[in-house]
Amino acid sequence: MVADTPTDLQFITPANCPEFRKLVAPLAEASWPEFMLHDVVADEHWGALFERFPDYQFGYLDPSSGAAVAMGNSVPLRWSAGFDELPDDGWDWALAEAVQTHRAGLAPNVQCAIQINIRPDYRGKGLSPRMVEIMRSIGRSKGFRSLIAPVRPSQKSQYPLANIDRYIQWMTPDGLPFDAWLRVHARLGATIIKACHRAMTIRGTVAEWQSWTGLRFPESGSYVIPGALNPVEFDLEADQGLYIEPNVWMVHGLE
Repeated sequence: MVADTPTDLQFITPANCPEFRKLVAPLAEASWPEFMLHDVVADEHWGALFERFPDYQFGYLDPSSGAAVAMGNSVPLRWSAGFDELPDDGWDWALAEAVQTHRAGLAPNVQCAIQINIRPDYRGKGLSPRMVEIMRSIGRSKGFRSLIAPVRPSQKSQYPLANIDRYIQWMTPDGLPFDAWLRVHARLGATIIKACHRAMTIRGTVAEWQSWTGLRFPESGSYVIPGALNPVEFDLEADQGLYIEPNVWMVHGLE
């Protein structure tokens, strides 16, 4: 059941808000660690969300400030194998695959979540399940039977040394996922399929990582970075820091 729309916020889409893309742009910097903004797949294909798939994007605006406070993004793509065979490079694969499906003129048969982004000061206000429900309703309106999602487990950054395959098995006493964001999806009926271990890959020079994090990396090795779900591997001789983010494949039935 869809939660009540927050009465103090305005629902916006690219169709009813010509400045949609401009309004939601600041949400990324407000919500994600700086290093998360440097994924090459996102850099190449982010504009496709608005140019190729405008019907799948939505958000909320605070009329009092004129600022966007939440955004949901998804894409249509084609997937013919079983969900247990979804690729290990989840998020990066999904965005690139949606663009390729569209370019090739293929008929998509599944909706895939890209992100739900809520400004930090608006979290805990009941927007999370509402945003997921809206995303699901978009898929239903397009005739899809499933919404797949490479979900970023929000609390994994507190346990960066934990193996993701073990982490997704952690449960609360009432049998729901330990992780709060996985739990939101599970409460709405989504099923955990498996971890996708290489959902996003971010490379940068040592200087770039120092700029992104405000930290220093005096020798090669693994470093725990605030906001990262796994340690970042540094090779000073190669002048590279490599971050490989794990996500979790979850599936919502839309029928």
